[in-house]
Formats: sequence, C-alpha cells, structure tokens
Amino acid sequence: MSLQLYHTTFSPPSRVVRIIVKQLGINAEEKEVSLLTGEHMKPEFLSINPFHCVPTLVDDGFALWESRSIITYLVDKFAPGNSIYPTELQARAVVNRWLFWDAGTLFSTLGAYFGPIFRGGSAQPEMAELFKKKVAELDSILEKTKYLAGDELTIADITIAVTITTATAVGVDTSELKNVEKWLQQVESDLSASTWKDLVIDPANSLGTFVKAKIASS
Repeated sequence: MSLQLYHTTFSPPSRVVRIIVKQLGINAEEKEVSLLTGEHMKPEFLSINPFHCVPTLVDDGFALWESRSIITYLVDKFAPGNSIYPTELQARAVVNRWLFWDAGTLFSTLGAYFGPIFRGGSAQPEMAELFKKKVAELDSILEKTKYLAGDELTIADITIAVTITTATAVGVDTSELKNVEKWLQQVESDLSASTWKDLVIDPANSLGTFVKAKIASS
C-alpha cells in the first residue's frame, strides 16, 4: 500500500496530521510542498488536489484533503477503536464538535489575524482579541475536565493544542488562562518530547518569527 502526505511545515493543520501519523505509527511518505514558491499551484499537485491546499493525503490513489477529515480517516483505517478517536456515538460526537469548533471558530479566527500577511495585507489586531475571548471560553470548560472530551487524550486535544501554540508563537498571548495552560502541559506530556519539539513548538516558532517580522516591517 502506498500512502503519501503532502504538507507544509509552516501549516498548523499539516502538523496536526503529521502528529497523528507519528502517534499511531503509520508508515507514510511525507512530501513537503512550498506554498511560498507556488508548488501547490503546479499542474502535478492540482491533479491530486484541485483546491491546492495542504495537507493532502493520498492513500493508494485515493486523495483526501482537509486536516480534520484526514485524521479521522487515518484513525478509522489504521487504529480503529483507539481512544484517540472513540467509536461510541456520543463520545465521538463530542470530539467532532471540538474539531468543528476549531475549524469554524478558533483556528479560523487566528487565521483571520495573521493570514492577510500571506496575501500582501496586514495583521488584524481585532481578530487577535477575538481569539483570546474564544480561548477564555475554552478555559472555563477545562476547569471541569482533564481533556476537551473527557478523561482521555483525543485528536481534538492535539488539533486545538496546535492552534493555541501557534497563536502564542505569532504573538497572541493566552498564558494567563491557567486551565488552558495546565491542559497544554498535559497534552505535551502525552506526546513524546521529540514530537512536541519537532512538530509543535519548533515549527510554530519558525512561523512566529516570519509573521512577527512581517508585522514589524508593515
């Protein structure tokens, strides 16, 4: 079987998929796609994904994009029954709810803050403030539960942890939210030290350096 993962190191959703691949011990060929040089717009990539986004997974000819779709697919195919994505209907619904909340609210708000930089525009400070308010809402939830969906780590925790650490790296500080900070430390301890460093912190900091430099020069 042939499994390829097209990704970009800067991309938080790409890193989420790479974390799940590593966490589950999946053998996938990782292929870096440079968005800054336009590799995602070349015909060979468009033939795989006409929406020209990363991450994109190709499983023996089957192409799938959107990170949350990819990670649920990977668990169901390679680790069915794993508690990281529970099979019980309501438990799975809670995990899905957090994934959709991140996609439609949290990560999209963060993207609205610094995303315009990549399109020749400027950062939007009001979106950073909105992001903080959303994380504060999350903080109140985490006062009552160890993880987002209960007592065990799930793909929702990994996805949202990557979003929040990315925010920190680009200058959106939420460290005063103690329940979120405790939860992040828990997620860090659940992953290997190399995974946390190589796929969470180091690439987020590289992105942060790029974004902060663009903001400073604007």
